[in-house]
Amino acid sequence: MTTTTYAPLGPKSAEIIQRIDHHSATNYTPYPFVVSHTDGPWLYDPDGNKALDFLSAYSAILTHRHRGVIEAVEKEMRSGSDLVSRALYSSRYADMVDVVSHVTGYDRVLPKSDGGTATDAAITGLLMHGHERGIKNPEVILTNEYFHGRTWIFASNAHFDPDQSFRKNPSSPGVVVVKDTIEAIENAINENTVGIFIETHKGEGGPLFSTKEHFLAIRHLATKKGIFLGCDEIQTGLGRCGYIMAWQEFGEEARPDFVTLGKALGGGIIPVSAVVGTEEFMRVYVPGSDGSTFGGYPIACAAVCAALKYIVEENIPQKSIELGNYFAKKIKEIPGVNVEHRGSLIRIEIPKIETAKYACQEMLLGDAKDPRVFMKHGHYDAEKNIAYARIAPPPGAMTQDLIYLAVENTIGPILSNIQKI
Repeated sequence: MTTTTYAPLGPKSAEIIQRIDHHSATNYTPYPFVVSHTDGPWLYDPDGNKALDFLSAYSAILTHRHRGVIEAVEKEMRSGSDLVSRALYSSRYADMVDVVSHVTGYDRVLPKSDGGTATDAAITGLLMHGHERGIKNPEVILTNEYFHGRTWIFASNAHFDPDQSFRKNPSSPGVVVVKDTIEAIENAINENTVGIFIETHKGEGGPLFSTKEHFLAIRHLATKKGIFLGCDEIQTGLGRCGYIMAWQEFGEEARPDFVTLGKALGGGIIPVSAVVGTEEFMRVYVPGSDGSTFGGYPIACAAVCAALKYIVEENIPQKSIELGNYFAKKIKEIPGVNVEHRGSLIRIEIPKIETAKYACQEMLLGDAKDPRVFMKHGHYDAEKNIAYARIAPPPGAMTQDLIYLAVENTIGPILSNIQKI
């Protein structure tokens, strides 16, 4: 397979990229598409180009710039308050915890500002439970190919992501990473173990999808051993996989003791996240044990309340199922690739290449693409010699007609001729 160097699509984009590259830390290698504004399912650049956003799992579950969420935030900004410390109470925070508790079915809510701070707080909570039980060196079990953010405790134990390899010495104590099998998890449980923390479906690792049998086996194992089970639903939750939370696919008996939420929680407008859980798990967060300047501030709370309102009213879980089924059906028509999905979280498997990066860049930046498509290359499975690509459109803005055009005009032709890219 040949590789192509992709340039910005116009002089205005090139100038902006040059300014960013001159002053920005180089911790990302973005595709050279500059987003000047968004609308519905579209990304627009300053040179007049547009692309369908098929990776809104990073933020928007409804649509880009959802009017209802924007209005809720504007109202709070104009007539409510700005930053209010949790040293005081606020009415918007009351609204938010009520709504989140009602929608998720959990007892308590710990607000944070982004996914990494939520997962870090969740691990901290598990370790605090261990110390409360008198365990000198408490341990938490993670499964390989996870992604819970880039805080040190997770990044230093990441096995599948070569970008994180420099952080592995020393690895963070208290974390045990095992293969994602029941046997490996059970063998890792000992007198120091306080919990298991997993993604319901691994977003960055593939996506890689859990089966009901596997997930329930972990749930029952945790219950049997008297330890907590927590789920990271930051990418999979709030309608993305066809349920308010992805674990609900497996029934109420699968309910974790706590869940982390983020990304779509702010409607794509405000960064906000949370740990939600049972009374038994959440009681460990006593005054002074955790905190966040931006956790639970009124503007973010207004965004959360609006986002959850419209996720429910617009029946986003059902839209995710319908669109995901149609998307997968169309992808299956492309020769030589495989597809698996839960709702509108979709994995494309492309055999015999080491990366889908250049195919994804061609979809977004290639000559005369109509429509241009933004989706992201994923990881490479060396054992199977398969590269992954990930699709996660905003179900509140997407239509079958747009999916049809994208697959027929862009995704299908490129994946059918991927060896020539």
